[in-house]
Amino acid sequence: RGLGDVYKRQANQLFDEKSAKKELKRYLNKGVKGPTKRLTDAFKKLNLNGLSLLDIGGGIGTISLELIPYGISKVVSIDASSGYLNSAKSEAEKRHYTFINYHLGDFVAESEQIELHDIVTLDKVLCCYPYVDELLKTSLSKTAKYYALVYPQTHWMAHLSAMFVNLRMKIQRNPFRTFIHSSKLIESAIKDAGFSKIYTDRIGVSWQVHIYKKEFK
Repeated sequence: RGLGDVYKRQANQLFDEKSAKKELKRYLNKGVKGPTKRLTDAFKKLNLNGLSLLDIGGGIGTISLELIPYGISKVVSIDASSGYLNSAKSEAEKRHYTFINYHLGDFVAESEQIELHDIVTLDKVLCCYPYVDELLKTSLSKTAKYYALVYPQTHWMAHLSAMFVNLRMKIQRNPFRTFIHSSKLIESAIKDAGFSKIYTDRIGVSWQVHIYKKEFK
């Protein structure tokens, strides 16, 4: 299942150590920005005491760094980029966040090793993964309470932008590609898994931010 080592190689080529250090420096200097800020601000209004977090495509660890002070007691962060994972580990160690566990790899391929978590986040992850059905199914199966996504809006401008990004990467001989998946498909999969939306926001014409809560019947 998933892309496994192929995905790791592609991710490391685009999201390298230099990019990770640059992003971490920007975060430390200016704080969380854009759709990630909207997402974390929404979570900060909820009761997070004692909850666990699974951050898929966790990058430099922005979401966990923002939410741990609000009560998160356990974190698992998985990313296909070793450069980003190393930057995340380094910053967490400086803050003495010893309860964060890191996994390097493709989440779909590694999902059987991941346990259930109260919160699952995918910040700008769906647009980096071709098999959205598998990614949604596996990530939803690991969610006990809150499921949160940041992904592109699905209008013609987004498709045009993705086309140019992919053309540039093809010219650069980079096999990594970006994807604009159907919002209707995504919403349907989440609803069918027993979740209802509790928060939604849009950033201009680019990103959309959603948080869902598991329904208990």
